[in-house]
Amino acid sequence: MKQIEELYISDCNSLTSLPTSTLPSTLKHITICRCRKLKLDLHECDSISSAESVPRARTLSIWSCQNLTRFLIPNGTERLDIRCCENLEILSVACGIQMTTLIISECKKLKWLPEGMQELLPSLEELRLSDCPEIESFPDGGLPFNLQLLVIESCKKLVNGQKGWCLHRLPSLRALDSYHDGSDEQIVGGENWELPCSIQSLTIDNLKTLSSQLLKSLTSLEYLDTRKLPQIQSLLEQGPPSSLSKLHLYLHNELHSLPTKGLRHLTSLQSLEISSCHQLQSLPESGLPSSLSEMTIRDCPNLQSLPIKWIASSLSKLSICSCPLLKPLLEFDKGEYWPEIAHIPQIYIGVTIFDHESECL
Repeated sequence: MKQIEELYISDCNSLTSLPTSTLPSTLKHITICRCRKLKLDLHECDSISSAESVPRARTLSIWSCQNLTRFLIPNGTERLDIRCCENLEILSVACGIQMTTLIISECKKLKWLPEGMQELLPSLEELRLSDCPEIESFPDGGLPFNLQLLVIESCKKLVNGQKGWCLHRLPSLRALDSYHDGSDEQIVGGENWELPCSIQSLTIDNLKTLSSQLLKSLTSLEYLDTRKLPQIQSLLEQGPPSSLSKLHLYLHNELHSLPTKGLRHLTSLQSLEISSCHQLQSLPESGLPSSLSEMTIRDCPNLQSLPIKWIASSLSKLSICSCPLLKPLLEFDKGEYWPEIAHIPQIYIGVTIFDHESECL
């Protein structure tokens, strides 16, 4: 027992407590999964006088513990992944903790993140919140200044209060992913939503008021993934930041064509991916930048043509899938487009892969 480093406890329905006093000091990882009677009795937090009162591990995962209502993140925890604890109401932090990653998913009754996160979690770099519908806001004082990655998914009340996120105060934030189910029309965003110019990666789903002014302010942005934005046409026409190297357009049924003017200035763009844009009919004949080296188009059933002579000169990889109107034009050795694209090193058409290094895969 003295040399054990990992402990995995699963489906122990009779387990009601952990013998924390006997856990070896060498333990680095604890995973607890589907132990439905397990109780971590931390209701009176004032009685906890030392870190030995709770399990200690650098990585702590707690899944599907339905009797867990309160949890004090123990000192020494660097990564906490807590999921499907549907009765968890209070999450708090021990003093002096050096946590870098916090993941909370499917905790339906949790209303607040730990108070004083900015001071108590100064080392936090990654925060992921998923399907926590009762969390309304971040703690007073905001999020830790060293935060680099923030992911918010299916947290309706939290997304509706984006104006109060104060993310512009986070100088180290590099990536933001915000996913929403679109059930509420009153999402606060656009001109009321400020982001730090340090952001390099941005994924936005169902934010109905995202403004072009906000996008243009992100001068370090390299990757942009947009999904189900009703204003996508105007955003593209006014142009994303010229620093962009990857652009992914997904599930935009309002998009009929790509604007020529808005994309032409993206001189750093290397990768363009268009997925499930069912009304898209055409791409601009001369509106894509010459820097483009990879293009992927999936599930665009109404796309009728490609500016093939223009894009073929710069591409090193072309992938086309579930685009029935394009398929005959791209057919190997027969299609109208084939002579123009045959020299591209990697060609993916449907499930067929033409690779010049390995012939036909």
